[in-house]
Amino acid sequence: MTTDFRQSHTVPADIVQHFASPFVVIGFFTPDYTQAALDFASNLTEQKISHHLYSRPKIAGNWSSQTRQKPSVLSKARNDYPDDILILMDVDCRVRGNIDDIVECPGDIALRTKKTSVGSRNALKPCTRVMIVRPTPGSAAFIAAWQAVCESSLSGSAEAVLMISMSDSPDYYTVGTMPLRYAGMELHDAPTDALIVHDSIRDPTRPAWALRRGGQKYFRIVRDAAFRVATGKSYEENYPKRSPGAKPGKQENRPQ
Repeated sequence: MTTDFRQSHTVPADIVQHFASPFVVIGFFTPDYTQAALDFASNLTEQKISHHLYSRPKIAGNWSSQTRQKPSVLSKARNDYPDDILILMDVDCRVRGNIDDIVECPGDIALRTKKTSVGSRNALKPCTRVMIVRPTPGSAAFIAAWQAVCESSLSGSAEAVLMISMSDSPDYYTVGTMPLRYAGMELHDAPTDALIVHDSIRDPTRPAWALRRGGQKYFRIVRDAAFRVATGKSYEENYPKRSPGAKPGKQENRPQ
């Protein structure tokens, strides 16, 4: 194992540790996310996972604007680790166990796609919370196209503009899907066998955000108590989350 805290005059240091893992976890953090990055690095160290968390200055704009640094971070990491499989993760993710099998996901890149509403229609939205990037020409084309659209005048988060990049890009690359257990789903939505989960810390001091998170937690407590009184089991025990490989439609009778 080697440890390297790379110094910067204007922002905290990169956080770098190397183990014998078959990939390198990549992430980035702005100064206000330094503690989150340190906590994530500690989690990855416990799992003996190589990682390089890049320190980046905060750019003009809101949280959505900060996410648009992702492809430039990937581009830098591709140069730093040209022969390694990279796994991009948000620093408020947590790894719960051995994730070596994540490298079996197909494609130059692999990520989760989830349904989102676009007006009266539905579409598939790429989720960049966890993304596998292989050392291939295809992944290089993907990163370049994504970076170009993130640095353009188009508005929206990194994921929002990625939808445009993927639909309009003339470059060739293959996109694989990712099992939900690796996708970094929110703690209250993740399947029971999830190995990578996410607990968002975005703007936790902002009143509306804190109120919504508090309301979600209170609702789950009250809901579980009501289900235990009525059935002797919690809500999740009555309606377990769908595990990867479950048949579509399995949860149709789950209360909303």
